[in-house]
Amino acid sequence: MSKRFVLTVAAGGFIIIFGALLLLNWERVFGDYRPVQTATAVFKLEVGSQGVARTTDSDDALHYMVKKGHLDEYIQLMNEKGYVLKEKDIDHNRLVFNDGQEDEQIYYKRFARKYTMIDGEG
Repeated sequence: MSKRFVLTVAAGGFIIIFGALLLLNWERVFGDYRPVQTATAVFKLEVGSQGVARTTDSDDALHYMVKKGHLDEYIQLMNEKGYVLKEKDIDHNRLVFNDGQEDEQIYYKRFARKYTMIDGEG
């Protein structure tokens, strides 16, 4: 057998095993988030010039993703929409915004070591 054939079979086997492991651990890897939209959001953050990327979960709830430690970019997005940051509660992973009439609490959590997933509003 040629080297090319062996490499092709080995690469195909690796892809099949990786795909099977991904399917078996689907919820553990992606949680409630949609994998294609989440991967697109990561691509926009890493390769694109966006600081904030939108995504949805399996229930079509809107979420925003930023790089870890870059919550200021989301705060700036909310400021552009007319919200003012009232409180930044790091202990409870919560941001409190005010739109002039009422307060709105937005929670965030870590996602895949390098990112922060923000429960979407705005």
